[in-house]
Amino acid sequence: MKKYVFLLVDDDMDDSELFQEALTEIDSTIIFHHAENGEDALKKLDPFQLPDLMFLDINMPRMNGWECLRLMKNNPVFRKIPVIVYSTSSHQEEVNSAIALGAYNFYTKPSSYKELKKMLTEVVAKLKSSSLESFQLVTTD
Repeated sequence: MKKYVFLLVDDDMDDSELFQEALTEIDSTIIFHHAENGEDALKKLDPFQLPDLMFLDINMPRMNGWECLRLMKNNPVFRKIPVIVYSTSSHQEEVNSAIALGAYNFYTKPSSYKELKKMLTEVVAKLKSSSLESFQLVTTD
């Protein structure tokens, strides 16, 4: 059985703990890693053991999500990582920017734990069925 690795890049520790708790309840075999900002995430990425999926917040100190995504997608090894931008924002221009930069999808952070679990359940199911590509958004410009 394949073990999936998720990397959450988010400076909000409460959000990170809830994310990890929900993910563990959904599938305890998923390996969870956390980075506090884009700089931390890039340091933690191992070219020989890439995460299966990255959730990337936008507003973070040191290196924000936009810069991290830009650097990842310009790197021939890291560009393969499917990235879901995961933010409190819900502005369409930010969704379009994320997709234009190479993100797979864009999620506004759920307002409840129940919604978070529902979202993660859908993502895990797509990943396990190897249909993550069908999950990919395209810009609406």
